[in-house]
Parts: sequence; structure tokens; C-alpha cells
Amino acid sequence: MPKLYSTRAALALALMAVCLGGEHPTWSQEVTAAITGSVVDPTGAMIIGANVAAKDTERGTVYTVETNGAGVFNLLRMPVGRYDLKVGAPGFQTALYRSITLVLNQTARVDFQLKIGQATETVEVTSAVPLLHTDTTQLSTVIDARANINLPLLSRNYVQLTLLAPGSVHPDPQTLISGDGPFGAGRPYINGNREQANTFLLDGMDNNQVSDNLVAFTPSVDAIQEFSLITQNASAEFGNFQGGIVSTSIKSGTNRYHGNVFEFFRNDVLNANNWANNFRGFPKPALRWNMFGATFGGPIVKNKLFLFVDYQGQRFDHPSTSSPLTLITAAERQGDFSQLLTEQGIQLYNPFQLDTNGNRMPFPNNHIPLNMIDAVSGNLFSSGIYPLPLNGNLVNNFVNTTRSYNNVDQGDVRIDYKITPNDRLYGRISESYQDNPVINSFRLLFDSFNQERLENGVINWTHNFGPNVLSETGVGANYVSLNRGAVDSGFGNLGEKLGIANANDHGPGLLEINIFDAAYGTFGSRNVGTAELFADTVFQFKDAFVITTAAMRWVPILAAARQLL
Repeated sequence: MPKLYSTRAALALALMAVCLGGEHPTWSQEVTAAITGSVVDPTGAMIIGANVAAKDTERGTVYTVETNGAGVFNLLRMPVGRYDLKVGAPGFQTALYRSITLVLNQTARVDFQLKIGQATETVEVTSAVPLLHTDTTQLSTVIDARANINLPLLSRNYVQLTLLAPGSVHPDPQTLISGDGPFGAGRPYINGNREQANTFLLDGMDNNQVSDNLVAFTPSVDAIQEFSLITQNASAEFGNFQGGIVSTSIKSGTNRYHGNVFEFFRNDVLNANNWANNFRGFPKPALRWNMFGATFGGPIVKNKLFLFVDYQGQRFDHPSTSSPLTLITAAERQGDFSQLLTEQGIQLYNPFQLDTNGNRMPFPNNHIPLNMIDAVSGNLFSSGIYPLPLNGNLVNNFVNTTRSYNNVDQGDVRIDYKITPNDRLYGRISESYQDNPVINSFRLLFDSFNQERLENGVINWTHNFGPNVLSETGVGANYVSLNRGAVDSGFGNLGEKLGIANANDHGPGLLEINIFDAAYGTFGSRNVGTAELFADTVFQFKDAFVITTAAMRWVPILAAARQLL
């Protein structure tokens, strides 16, 4: 790995927001949700200091808060999931609202009117949560785990589902279903913005490949709890992006053990041949595409500590696909290009002989004298590296057999810990490795390699200092490494061996040779050796501090990012 020469650092101190009136919360919404509402008595008067408790029905964890001086409660930074909401106050019956489902970046409003009675008496509330969200202005679409798994995705790339959101399109949707990703896969165009205008978050942290703002780590759809695509009016902490904000959350464990094992496959025995191969008499391309893996989650300590892990592997093989090539014929190697003139109508001219008008003179019948043929060409033809055609045709007289594969191994590990009633901690690490070479039978096309390594991790701590004071701190890192180029194939400094001066000052192999305005193809490679070696790491830190009083709410947010190239 070469030394990293450039470093760019960015530090932002922003978003000191003050909200007056106490009923309209302002807070960071990335991979959590919130519940807000008011508590009143039978006359409509606000109840101050009422106890509000939300219990996660899958994990048994409880989140508590009290109503402020305006009778309003805010349960902030809550994991997505299903909750039972209970409200109580001295002199009033306890109200219970069952099974409220929170989705990513949602602010759910539930208002309570308590009845006078004993606190031991419980009244179950059955009113529906309002469909119109009056507490946030953003427009978003949430795709949950069920939709991710059950909707047909050819390449199991969740980004394809962003096209279900209003305002999300792509001029070439085929780029979203390629199995040779992740960096070859497309991204949505949101509200007329280019795909580079989007940002991708994973558990609230940066998940972009910065050179072209591509998606970095792409989790298995079986590992995704849900993702949210914000297309309009995103809150201020999402700044710096004009397109969509795709915020994804990895699943966490629950009080029940759960998991699955899966495999999806495609095979050429199920496919028809394409028309071009049928026309040339070639067999249909072989295809072996397998995607397999497993997930597992459950409690380490019930109601407190939970684990979720997953693995996904891909074996995408393209074995032995044949395609035609055009090589210089035996006659042409002796200077006889008459076949080129008779079949293609291409006349060759002598650049060293001009007529009385200053125009180049044609070679008679396209015959070039042997003494005018460059020695490099003779060295190439006599080396045995450049083979003779397989037939007497001028074009398509040779066959190159290409074999490639794309092997990917990836996985996630996430731990959630409800340390105390006031502290919640979660951490996750994700890793992916891709190997995508191309092997050619015609050695002068050179084989290529493409290796990519992705790592993404986050640690997040939420602490309640009191009923109306909350802090959320998160640190994360996103690492992307690319290594691409072509293999020497054992030729060494072939260009210089053939007589091309300084042809290998950049490395071994043979530089790319293109013959224009003729029937011949390209051979050689401009990428022998490492053509692209790119490593990028983004470190991110954020802290949000929420202070709620009867009159106002302070939400200072500190965010810092450091990028190493």
C-alpha cells in the first residue's frame, strides 16, 4: 500500500437551534425515531410531570420521560420497532396505547386525555396515530425488512428499491441490477438531481465512496431492518446534499432467537442464447451466479444485551465466453493488403511519395514493400506471441475466450446494550471483500484484476441526564480500498523486447496499440501493473445535546469529520 500523500479535514460546529413553545421538537433523525404528544385531563388542561414509558415489545427495554411545563412529552432517539406506550399521573387512571410501530426517521404523535381515577386502573387507548405528520416537514419513503426480503431483487441490491419512492428515477435501471458491483451499480436520480448528489448513511454514519460519491458498503437485504429515502425538506444535520438521503439501519437482536439460511442462483441451463451468438454459431454464454448466506440474532442477556450477525457470499462466474477477434493475416505480414482493398475498399497510401499535386501516392494493389515494414512489426510476428488467424477471413478470423468471476464475501456484527434505564449503547462493524478478475485466452489482451475492500463501523451512546435532558454521541469510520490493473502474463518488458524504445518506462507488458480506419482490433494494455490504487478513510464524530423546558428547547449538535486519502 503506498504512502497516503494528501489529507483533508473538515470540522463543522453547527445547528444551534432554539424552538419556542415546546410543542414542535427539533432533533437529529438519522437511524432512530421519536414519539411526541401531549397529556391533558378531562377538561383539556395540561398535566405537568406525567410519567410516560415506552416498552419495546421485542426486546423488553423501557424508555421513560415526563411531560414538561406545557404538558408535552418527547421520547427521542428510540430504536425503530414496536412499542407499548403507557402514561400515568397521580389521581388519574393509567392509559395504555398498544403496538405503535416506529419506522426510520419517524416522529409519531400520540396525545392522551387521562381520566380521573386510581393509578392502578388501566384504560387501553385505541385511537389511531394521525396519518398527517405535523411535527416534521421532510418527505420520505420507508422500505421495511419485509419489503426488502420479499420484493424480487435480481442482484439483491437494496438501492434498486429507491425507485419506488416518488421523484426517484433512473435513465438506465439495468445499472441497478448488475452482479458486478458494488461500484458498478447505479444510484437513483432524485427530483432531477444527478446520482452524485445523493448521500448514503449506514446506522447514521457516512457510507459513501468519495471519488464519485458511490455507495460504499452494501448490506445484504436480509440484514437490513429498514431504510428511509428522504427526498424533500431534510432537517439541517443532513446538509450538503441536494439529492436524496438514503439512511439504512442494520437489524438488531431481540428477546427471541431468530435467523435464516438462504441461497439464490441463476444458471445458463435456464437461459436462452442471445441473437449475436446464434448468428455467429457460438454457444450461449455459461453463467453460474450463486448468492447465499445466513443471519442470526437473539439475546445475550434478556431485556438488556442483544446480538445480530449475518454473512452473505456471492460466486458470480462467467466461464469461457467466446468472442471474435481480427488478426493481421499471413499475407498482410508480408506487405500484401490486397484483400483489404477488395473486401473493404480501403486504399493504403505511401506517406513518403507524393504526386505533382502534393497528394500521397497509393500503394499499387495495396502492396507495401518489405523494406518499408517496421522492424517492430516483424519482431512481433516472429515472436510467436501474435498468432496466425484460424481461417482465411479478413475479419473475425480468431477467437478470444474470456473467463471472469466476481466473488464477494461480506458480513455484519451488531450489539445493542441497554446498560441502565438512562443509557443505551450499540455498536456495529461491517466488512466486505470483492475479487473480480478477467482472464483472456489471447495473451496480448492481458488479464486484469479488480480487488475491493470495504469496512464500516459505528459506536453510538444515548444518555438521559433527566426527563428533559438527553445526549447522543456517535463515532464511526468508513474505509474503502480499490486495487485495479492488468497482469503482466509473464512477458516482462515486452515493448522494449520488440524494439519500441522506452516502451516500458511505466512498467512491464506492451502498451495498447490501436489500428484505426482498418479492420483490425486492439491489443496490448495501458493498465499493466497497478493502474489504480485508491484508499480512503472517513472518520466521523457527532454529538447532539437536547435540553427541553416549558418555554424552549435547545439542540446544539457538534459534528466533525476527517478524511484520509
